[in-house]
Parts: sequence; structure tokens; C-alpha cells
Amino acid sequence: MYHGTPKHPPISNYSIPAAQFYRHLTYLKKNGWHTTSISDLLKSSNLPDKTVALTFDDGYADNYENAFLPLLEKNMKATWFITTDCIGRHAKWMGQPSSQTQMLTTGQLREMSAAGMEIGSHTCSHPDLSTLSFQQQKQELSKSQHVLEDLLQTFVTGFAYPYGRYNEESLTAAKEVGYHWACSTRSGWLHKEQNPLLIRRVTIFAGDTTAVLARKLIFADNDVGWKKMVAYYGTRLKGKCLKNLTT
Repeated sequence: MYHGTPKHPPISNYSIPAAQFYRHLTYLKKNGWHTTSISDLLKSSNLPDKTVALTFDDGYADNYENAFLPLLEKNMKATWFITTDCIGRHAKWMGQPSSQTQMLTTGQLREMSAAGMEIGSHTCSHPDLSTLSFQQQKQELSKSQHVLEDLLQTFVTGFAYPYGRYNEESLTAAKEVGYHWACSTRSGWLHKEQNPLLIRRVTIFAGDTTAVLARKLIFADNDVGWKKMVAYYGTRLKGKCLKNLTT
């Protein structure tokens, strides 16, 4: 799960410098990783073992030059979740407007979709859905879906919860509106959660190097710091030693 990809130092810990993102793509390509959309990941049964879905939340303008174009260059795919009220404007929840709060335009979204990138909804206004009534949630999900479908002239069946926040009514609203799947911000493997409206993802942070990316691909966890890795391998080694002593 990526967010912004600015050329300058990120103003958010959830955005990653453009140069670092390019190194991520280079690492994936060099190490034989196949990229796909969330929809293809869910419906395909014969994908390569090393398959990963890259997603981008919100729809920042810097994604066009610093993510979309590099993905095209490397013949790779990704899925974008767009906050429709902010198309061509600024991300209101990010505070003072700046180059890093500028959002993708309608023309850029059309071009990205035509080039094979998957576009999903991220609501109209990026609210915490868990604080809204059922009808308010349903309106956010339905209107954003219709805006994107009219814009792209294609069905929009995927969604991501802003801030990763939702409640049981959110799941009901998503299902009633017609979304086939939705992404949360809980870490883990794709099928660890059986509900397709609660797909797990691994968060990429501003300081994540390619070494951190490699560990996140292995463990499907947001926290792959060395302290946790040492504890993990220590537990495994202890278990192996105990097994040897009893055999």
C-alpha cells in the first residue's frame, strides 16, 4: 500500500520519495516479481508464485510522473483508489495545499485506466466511515463509484476504506452498492481474511528501503524491524533445538 510519490522529502510518513519508489520497482523486476491488479489477483488461479499487487491510496498527482510512468516503463501494473471529490484539486485532509497535496486530473486517470491500470474508489470526501450513518456511508460509496464509472467508461468494482476505518455497516454498504472487493489497512496475506471486503495489505512507509521491502514481501507485516526479526528467528531456532533434543 503506497500513497504519494513526491520528488521532494515527503510531508507524510505514508508517502515515499520518488527515487526510492523507483528503486522498489527495480528490486521487484530484478528479483522476478510479477505485478498484477487486485481484481486479477482475486480471479486468476495460475499466477506466478512471486506475484504482488501494488496499490496507491488517495490519488496524488505525483503518482502520474513518479509511479504510473515508471510502471509503464517496466511493464508493470498497479491499482489506484481515488477520492473523487478531490480529482484535479487538493487533498483536504492533508492540511495546507502544496505540490504534495495536489491530486490526479480526469485526463490523467483516463490515460492510466486506458494503459491497463486498475482504478477503484476511495469514497467522495475521504471520511472516517465508522463515524457516519449507514445512509451517509452508502452515499459516499455509491456516488464515488458512479463518478469513476462515468469518467472511465468501465465498471468500478473495487474500493479501499479511508484511514482503514470501517464498521459492519460499511461492509453492508459496500456489498449493497455493488463492490466485489475492498481493501483494508490490516497487514497480512491476501487470503488470511476470507471476506473479500476485508483484503489485507502491507503498508509502505517513507523510509522503507529495498531491504525493508524485501522483508515485507516475505513476512506480509508492517513491522519488519530488526528487533522483531531477531525475536522471530530466535523463536524458530529455539523450537528447532527443542525438537532435536526430543528426537
